[in-house]
Amino acid sequence: MASCRMVDVLYRWLPLRSVRGLLIRTHMEKCEHCQSRLVSRSEAEALLVKPGGAEADERLWRAVEARAGQSVRIPEKKRAWLGWEWAAGAASLLAVTAASFWLLRGVESGGVRADLVRPPERFEIEYINVGGEPAQAFVYQPQASDIVFVWVSRNL
Repeated sequence: MASCRMVDVLYRWLPLRSVRGLLIRTHMEKCEHCQSRLVSRSEAEALLVKPGGAEADERLWRAVEARAGQSVRIPEKKRAWLGWEWAAGAASLLAVTAASFWLLRGVESGGVRADLVRPPERFEIEYINVGGEPAQAFVYQPQASDIVFVWVSRNL
């Protein structure tokens, strides 16, 4: 049941018909709950209207048969705002480009300057106090590194 609800939510939010069709087909092949709710072939055929079975005017069926053989021309939809869509897209692209240049104008491309990150020449610890009492200090510097670790512990 939870997967059925998830498929329903995905079906509503997915825009592409091919993805929707694939989603429904794969779900219907695996979900026993949904398969049990499907009608049988004989029940589906009973719902279809046949030319002799409908109580309609004979002229209606003759008109349907006459029009069925003719080719139907589907009118083309004209997109009235196509020019505006292109203009809005170009304006958006221009705005993003201008904002990018404006934000990046102060960034130097010279890389990291060594004189700004160089460690001090000498590292000293004169006196360490923890909780108002003298403490022990351990200094560790990995080889070929400018990092210095200081571990401080109280004297017990």
